[in-house]
Amino acid sequence: MRLTRFGLPVLFLALAACEEPPATEAPPPEVFVVTASEQLYQPERTFTARIDSRSDVNITAQVSGKLTAVHFREGDTVEAGAPLFDIDPAPYKAALSRAKAEHERAKATLAEAKSNFSRANKLVDKGYISDSEYDTLKARQQEAEAAEQSARAARESAQVDLSYTHIEAPQAGRVGRSIASVGDVVSPGFGTLTTLVGGNDMQAVFQIPERLLTEAAMSDNQPKPSEIEVGLELPNGSEYPYTGNIVYVSNRVDSNTGTVEVRAAMPNPRDLLRPGMFVQAHVRLKQSLSGLMIPQAALQVDQQGTYVFTVNTNNLVLRNNLMTGDRFGENVLVTEGLLAGEKVILRGIQKVRPGSEVQVSDYKPATDPHTGSQPQKDQNEDTDKTNAPAATDNNGGTAP
Repeated sequence: MRLTRFGLPVLFLALAACEEPPATEAPPPEVFVVTASEQLYQPERTFTARIDSRSDVNITAQVSGKLTAVHFREGDTVEAGAPLFDIDPAPYKAALSRAKAEHERAKATLAEAKSNFSRANKLVDKGYISDSEYDTLKARQQEAEAAEQSARAARESAQVDLSYTHIEAPQAGRVGRSIASVGDVVSPGFGTLTTLVGGNDMQAVFQIPERLLTEAAMSDNQPKPSEIEVGLELPNGSEYPYTGNIVYVSNRVDSNTGTVEVRAAMPNPRDLLRPGMFVQAHVRLKQSLSGLMIPQAALQVDQQGTYVFTVNTNNLVLRNNLMTGDRFGENVLVTEGLLAGEKVILRGIQKVRPGSEVQVSDYKPATDPHTGSQPQKDQNEDTDKTNAPAATDNNGGTAP
């Protein structure tokens, strides 16, 4: 067969195409790792709490009468013994004067009875009076003694009733709104005249699930109440500057909610806490514990559970199934499945599988982890940065 002048070049091209160049092996993918390490942490649980006062006093009238004076301004802070209300004392002064007169008469009658019985003691031995007369004089003395005691009690009662016409603050605290006005007729059945709340006897009241109580009771390292502190987050989101201690745990579970009531005594020197206020109670250990921590972003989850990819000394990828605990900021506590010092893949997870070889680089965040609340920025600074290009970190990702 004769080849045309165009056939020979085509044949050479076909033969050249059949000769494949030797394949070049792709380099292992690069991953960024963090080292699992022991870190200090404080176990914490947060509950919605209500502020209550142990010294929330209802001021009521103990005698009946017309209100003649109100000595406080609503909302003021008063000291113990400060005057609050006055009730018209005139009827009670008259009752006291009458009780005093009755008492004086009873004392005079008793003195006479004692004198007669004293003479009877001398006369009965000489036979000048009969035993019947002696017994009568003795009985009259006893009756006079009882009458004097009754008159003395009536006088004291009248004195107490008169003192009730002047109502004083039983403790220091903040006084509420006056329900009654001058001229109103009040009585024990009138109800509350005002309320008085002590400023430094506040408690945070919250409910904990029965499950948590059971877990704490069954724990080998059950903390004592003295080892626990309670911090508060106020309604505006700020942190309360003082911590308190748990002083009461209910002895029963609420069958309607499945929770147990807990009370924590909270200092209130700046009068920031008021009864009825809702806050967030952060219950935590006073002393920090040490535990194995890794970034939350390194965790993976599938049907077998939670796991991470680690890299051994031969740069081979391994799968570690984990048991994790609480989360603390960007990190999570590892309770089982990982050892301190192991290298955990944080970036490049999608490029690897167990058994594959990788190139290892240490993960370096673009900025240091921020542990507090974000500082307030100037409004102009935020506006200037709105159109700025996004920064990238050193690990192939976009910096937050």
